[in-house]
Amino acid sequence: MNQRVGNYPGVTVDRKSGKMQLDGRETEVIDLPGAYSLYPKSMDEEVVEENLFHSDTLLHADLLVIVLDGSNLKRNLFLASQIIDLQMPTICVVNMLDVARNHGMSVQSGILSEVLGIPVVEVNAQRGSGIKALKKVMQEGGKIPLPVLTVMPEKETSQQARECITTYRSFHFYASASPRSWWTAEEQEYNDLRTIPSHEAQLFEITERYRWINEVADKVITRLGTTTSEITARLDRVLTHPVWGSIIFLMVFFLMFQALFTLAEWPMTWIDEGMGALISWMREALPPTLWADFITSGIMAGLAGVVVFIPQIVILFGLVTILEDSGYMARVSFLNDSILRKAGMNGKSIVPLVGGFACAVPAVMAARSIESMKERLITIFVTPLMSCSARLPVYVFLVSFVVPEDKFYGVFSLQGLFMLFLYLLGILISAVVGFVLSRILKHTHMGSFIMELPTYKLPRWQNVLNSMWSKGRTFVMEAGKIIVIVSMILWVLSSFGPPGAFDEAIARVEQTEEFRQGTDEQQALMLDSEKLRSSYAGMMGRFIEPAIQPLGFDWKIGIAIITSFAAREVFVGTMSTIYSVEGDTENIGALKEKLSNTAHPETGAPLMGLATAFSLAIFYVFAMQCMSTVAVVRKETNGWKWPMLQLVLFTALAYLGSLLTYQLLA
Repeated sequence: MNQRVGNYPGVTVDRKSGKMQLDGRETEVIDLPGAYSLYPKSMDEEVVEENLFHSDTLLHADLLVIVLDGSNLKRNLFLASQIIDLQMPTICVVNMLDVARNHGMSVQSGILSEVLGIPVVEVNAQRGSGIKALKKVMQEGGKIPLPVLTVMPEKETSQQARECITTYRSFHFYASASPRSWWTAEEQEYNDLRTIPSHEAQLFEITERYRWINEVADKVITRLGTTTSEITARLDRVLTHPVWGSIIFLMVFFLMFQALFTLAEWPMTWIDEGMGALISWMREALPPTLWADFITSGIMAGLAGVVVFIPQIVILFGLVTILEDSGYMARVSFLNDSILRKAGMNGKSIVPLVGGFACAVPAVMAARSIESMKERLITIFVTPLMSCSARLPVYVFLVSFVVPEDKFYGVFSLQGLFMLFLYLLGILISAVVGFVLSRILKHTHMGSFIMELPTYKLPRWQNVLNSMWSKGRTFVMEAGKIIVIVSMILWVLSSFGPPGAFDEAIARVEQTEEFRQGTDEQQALMLDSEKLRSSYAGMMGRFIEPAIQPLGFDWKIGIAIITSFAAREVFVGTMSTIYSVEGDTENIGALKEKLSNTAHPETGAPLMGLATAFSLAIFYVFAMQCMSTVAVVRKETNGWKWPMLQLVLFTALAYLGSLLTYQLLA
């Protein structure tokens, strides 16, 4: 499986599972979220506790595989020692030994295996080395003896601390493929009544375990004479500096949006021209039937409005993956912690917030890593204000009407600068909303933000390419499904109307002087436009037109706004379908030209001039993202209160912001 990985909290917030062949048998591998200990302090850590300890869990594990970071062995040994103390069949995997060597350390895995009393395997996940040895040990899982490690001291004063672990011993955790059963009925009954130990007991256990961990580290870690970690320290003096770090952060994201336009310009042009040529060929090749028009003007026109943006989607995710793999994204979390706290959040909120630039659905779920309920609710509430990748096609489409393609200093694109402005505007408003919520919500507990800053390293280029491929494919498949469905429905609504409506529309147009004096092509276009206006889709658009006209939108744009609630990228596809039904647009370039040259029937201004395009862009910055976002917020907050409040508030913000923008610029 190609699962997303990262070196900061919130990447994995739920269990992920996959299948593999192990010694000729199909084996299920389950990956649980990262945890520092067996005491859950956040929802993602509760997933670990739930899967390992609850008696009603569906998990039946034959073997536990604990992955240790060789460059930070002390921190990882705490959780490992807790699990081993429970006497479960366990093996340890030591990864990132190359990073440890760069830190001037060498880990003696053989000695570590003797101390822990379990097999220890060295791997390099980046290069794939050690995987065969790991599988071989896993195949022997049923033969691995139960460990006898006991970290906690045998003293009466430590009895309560020992119960910190022993009270977790009741769980539905046994071998499904072997007759081994670990717990007696008495143990099951006792442990079903467990409670999380007191704060004092946990502190005592932490002290005792780290005393033991320090002794183990002295045995298994050898200090080398040189280290390259000083480079990381030197870079952090600048990149995490309150002033210079913030400036560099803005520059990095500015360059990222510049790349979206610069690197994607040629492939977008090729795709756009190719789709236009394909649709033209299909219109000529297919017989002039209703079915052919359904394919070309409905499905293909809608898809053409989205696939053209694939290069920018792929580039965006590639650049974000580079930032994650290099270790810079962890610094972004650290750098923004103090700022986010003023808005009622903390540094862990940066993961869902940055994730919101991709998609709000997994981003909202990533908020599970936040311990404080207040901070988690605020983070979930403001995450939809982050401009997701589905809004990127809408922004790119509208930016061309607002900002010319000029470049200052011959390098930097004005369109990229405007794109950065739209993203920063969403971030600014999210901070304001978070600040207000932090003063309204009554929860007083504030979560802590403690995280490990990884060393800087070169990105895993295979991971970058995999991310670009998988995200691009997901965009096409997921957005494509929605767009095909919406395009089919929209074509039907646009091609049919109430009985007699089209006949009346044709008669009305044929009586005009403009129709009599027009060419055959102009007459056909006028008939198509009037039929569209009299269709079911036209009726729906004209019904809401009085409400959206002050924003600079006509009824056609209103239809696109309604359909885009299914998914934001549907907006461009809807506009392509609507104008394709009128018979004179085949690609995005033709659509832009059509909108630029068509006058608004009421104001006489260009239908998609500066004021309208800017107003529409502001509307999409603030508007609630899509139905999927509403659904996931409802799931994560266990009710309709918060998603409905989001929907009402953000729709009102979008309307007011769009109204103000259009009235100022019109």
